[in-house]
Amino acid sequence: MSEEYLESSETTLTSEKPEKEPEAELQDVIVREYPKTVLLYPMIIISLILAIAAMLVSLFILDPILQTTWLFTIGFIWFVLFFFNLLIVTFEFGKSVIVALALILVIIVLVVVLVLTQYGIGPLTGINPAALRLFISVEAYLTFFLIFAFLLFLSWIKTRIYYFKITPNEIIYKKGIMGDVERYGTSNVMVHKEIPDVFEFLLLRSGRLSFTVPGRKAPITLDNVPRINTIEIKILYLLRRIEVDID
Repeated sequence: MSEEYLESSETTLTSEKPEKEPEAELQDVIVREYPKTVLLYPMIIISLILAIAAMLVSLFILDPILQTTWLFTIGFIWFVLFFFNLLIVTFEFGKSVIVALALILVIIVLVVVLVLTQYGIGPLTGINPAALRLFISVEAYLTFFLIFAFLLFLSWIKTRIYYFKITPNEIIYKKGIMGDVERYGTSNVMVHKEIPDVFEFLLLRSGRLSFTVPGRKAPITLDNVPRINTIEIKILYLLRRIEVDID
């Protein structure tokens, strides 16, 4: 990952042109702030994959001891990945790419080594992940799949009720099912982009977007905005159209 994505940026209407212009017919930009629960989306994929793996083990491995060992190992893998995903949701991992990559590498190595030890391969042959007896049934994997998918669906619904719409002349905040609206002018607005969490950026290309509006005490701050770099480019393109119209 290049460092430019990990640095914060602040721009006004007189900022330099972005490298890539959006389409000329762009009239507005919708900006949605997602809750941190969307970062659990890898568990939807993981739960489904491991459900299929557990089903295949039950069907094709007939030896009861070997079958049980494999099912315990699959359960162990699920819990390790779930713990790792919870770490991402709970904590912010700064701007250090090295720390993030090191953590990913440690998790991968840990899973691989502990799985191999049940066959007497590797330096930790005295440790067997299956001994933890972390059994999860196929039905339980599918239940977790549905739970995580439902949480993601609720997050998606919320972003359709609360969101910002940026036009060349206004910042419009639409909130609630009753359609409440707040409006702010875009004259002399400052746009600030920041990538506070490496894993958020890796999973959703997301970051923090702030608008400093003249006359408003506190800036408008949106956390966990997906495709943050693309959104920023489109917003700056729209805001610069004010200068063109005035000229």
